[in-house]
Amino acid sequence: IGIGAFKTAHPGWLSLSPLSSSGLGSRTQQDVIIKRPFYRPSSHTGAAAGSNTLKIARYALADELQKLLNESNMLYWAKSLLNFTYEYIDHCIDAASSPPSFQIPRVRFVDAGIALAFSHHSSNTQGTSNQAPTTDIKAGTFSAVYLLEEPVTFDSPGNQTFTKFIHNKDCKPSLD
Repeated sequence: IGIGAFKTAHPGWLSLSPLSSSGLGSRTQQDVIIKRPFYRPSSHTGAAAGSNTLKIARYALADELQKLLNESNMLYWAKSLLNFTYEYIDHCIDAASSPPSFQIPRVRFVDAGIALAFSHHSSNTQGTSNQAPTTDIKAGTFSAVYLLEEPVTFDSPGNQTFTKFIHNKDCKPSLD
């Protein structure tokens, strides 16, 4: 799908068993955006001078996990605070003698979650083409971590009212 300031984005789908009651994982084969963090290696590690080739590198698994857990935790708290804010606004409107003379916008954060991938592989991969490796299988080895987000979609081609107010590359509001 694309590349941002520090994450790549790829199309995917999610099926949980049992299904979640709401949000991500509440439908089988639910479309999601799969994101992984990256960094740009130092310029002296590859590209020739004047090259327009974008070089990215992945973090070590432990670092990638920590970065995505931090991001998902921030999203969790941001969604919680936003919900609390709207509950307070609604309470104040209900308690007021008249409604406000202006429309209060309702914004939201995307639904998101962390997915951990585990692989099953033999720790003994020695052998020849005529000899199968022994079956020393590990119970599951943590092999990747992903940030899953709901895709931003529009209910009809003419109704494209999505506005991204703040993004990770720049903390200034994007109101234009």
